[in-house]
Amino acid sequence: MRQTGNGLPHFLPFSVKKVLIDRKKKRTIMGLLRKTSGNKEVGLLGRELPAQSIFDQESIWKILLKIAPPVMLAQLIISMYNIVDSFFVGHYSGDGLTALSIIYPIQLIITAVAVGTGVGVNTQMSQCYALGRRAKAARTAGTGTVLAFVSWAVFALASLLFMKPYVAISANTEAAVEYAQVYGYIVCVGSLGVFMEGTWSKVHQAAGNMKLPMLAQVAGALTNIVLDPLLIFGVGPLPSLGVAGAGYATVAGQVVAALIVCSGFRKPPRFAAMKVYTARIYKLGYPSIFMQMLYTVYILALNMILVGFSDSAVTVLGLYYKLQSFFFIPLYGLQTCIVPLLSYTYAKREFTRCKKILWDVSLVSGVFMVLGIGAFELIPGPLLSIFGGSGEVLEIGVPAFRIIALSFLPAVLSLTMPIFFQAIGEAGPSVLLSLTRQIFCLIPIFWALSKLGLYYTWFAFPLSELITGSLGLFLFFRLMKQWALYAPAKKNRDEKRSIAMKLITAVISKKDSDEVCQALAEGGFYFTKMATSGGFLSSGNTTLLIGTEADKVKSAVSIIRAHCSKRVENVTNTMQLASRSVSNLSEVVVGGATVFVTEVEEFEKM
Repeated sequence: MRQTGNGLPHFLPFSVKKVLIDRKKKRTIMGLLRKTSGNKEVGLLGRELPAQSIFDQESIWKILLKIAPPVMLAQLIISMYNIVDSFFVGHYSGDGLTALSIIYPIQLIITAVAVGTGVGVNTQMSQCYALGRRAKAARTAGTGTVLAFVSWAVFALASLLFMKPYVAISANTEAAVEYAQVYGYIVCVGSLGVFMEGTWSKVHQAAGNMKLPMLAQVAGALTNIVLDPLLIFGVGPLPSLGVAGAGYATVAGQVVAALIVCSGFRKPPRFAAMKVYTARIYKLGYPSIFMQMLYTVYILALNMILVGFSDSAVTVLGLYYKLQSFFFIPLYGLQTCIVPLLSYTYAKREFTRCKKILWDVSLVSGVFMVLGIGAFELIPGPLLSIFGGSGEVLEIGVPAFRIIALSFLPAVLSLTMPIFFQAIGEAGPSVLLSLTRQIFCLIPIFWALSKLGLYYTWFAFPLSELITGSLGLFLFFRLMKQWALYAPAKKNRDEKRSIAMKLITAVISKKDSDEVCQALAEGGFYFTKMATSGGFLSSGNTTLLIGTEADKVKSAVSIIRAHCSKRVENVTNTMQLASRSVSNLSEVVVGGATVFVTEVEEFEKM
């Protein structure tokens, strides 16, 4: 097929090409020019359609089975890394294990900003893809890269200023304080890879590419796992770096992951435009940042409460969160996948499908949570022994794990509901649920129960999840009522758009006007009558505009034909000669009708 310089088929007339190029509805028109090539949908010009089309054409289960396993596998590797990292450090030094628990909240803050910024980029890009605005999606990605770099610079500087006083109030032993400072400086100053990977991975995921981010995370985690024993204990020419070696291994893994997804880099827009994109990214991403920041705040608060009992209690909490991440893989993996899916679906106002996505994900997550409950209830001792914990760690951790396991099932709703509201752009409910779970409930309840003893503090976890899950259901059903009010109006509009309508323009003689109008009215047709005049005879006639369904066009035309007769009339014809004007009569055929039938793109009676 020969094409013009603008990439459009040569046979299209200029006016059509101009519409296809200039109109904002270009994507709608070109969307009609589709054909199938093998198992892929392509445009008329043979170009493959965006990967985002899988969100339209496949069932929810098929979509989740296609995009969730890579994400879950990546998170499995990362969870294994967390466990292996703590395993090696724990066997190197018990104080080193406490140091990792102290720095863990700081790492969560870094991850919160990095991933939250990426979520904002992901959500905005998914909505742009749903509306066919690919250039805007690219500018969003470019802005995300700049924000990632600025965020890293801020955190690196903050860690140099505040790491020492933070560590001093978080541990009791000198060895734990020293290890925490060394490890904290390394992972904070070297966190550029976390920020870049957090944005670039989301750029790929927004376009439906889950495999490359998975590969990046797996490669980064494996790099960390391999380097951990080499750098911590030393092998051959490599010296034993201890806890510092664990920090260097972490940074190396993050850099490897960022390099693999660096193809997600896009050219940033101009500064003036970047401000607009920045506001939109953080509007969509701040619930995720806020939620994970709160996660960090409450861990810091819990550590402050637990350090009053012993360093071992702080270690138990840190080990719980690392083991928890392993059993929460399905829940966190599905949450990652449904953000672009929900954003895309909601942008198309497919509310029923949005609800089904939420319930399907909750069902699958609940099934996997049962496995976590079984492990924490039946084998808490062996789980803690993996890290070489002391007798005090086992004594505190075994009952704590069994109590915390009661929170796993209600956690499905308390963790999924904020993601659901965030994905559809409802930041308020998302933030409220996060605040309720981590600030309004967990910290006060944990503090109050600590007055009764260390054993009772752990009951704060199931109580907080139950309260937050209940509030999430209330907000969800309130939203359903709003959607129910919108659904009938949307249904009516869709039904009207589904009816094929035609516009009949009929030019008839003035003498036939009354008879034709009466017949059309009796036939149930609605029309607009206008007085017009012909350009040739300059005589009065009538133009009728008739809107009707496509299957009634023949009936309307038949009525017009039956009541519009042709006849011969004498018309005065004046000829201007050189000497004088001569007037005579000429016979002309008049009457009948001229009818045009055109397509109607959309109609609505208001």
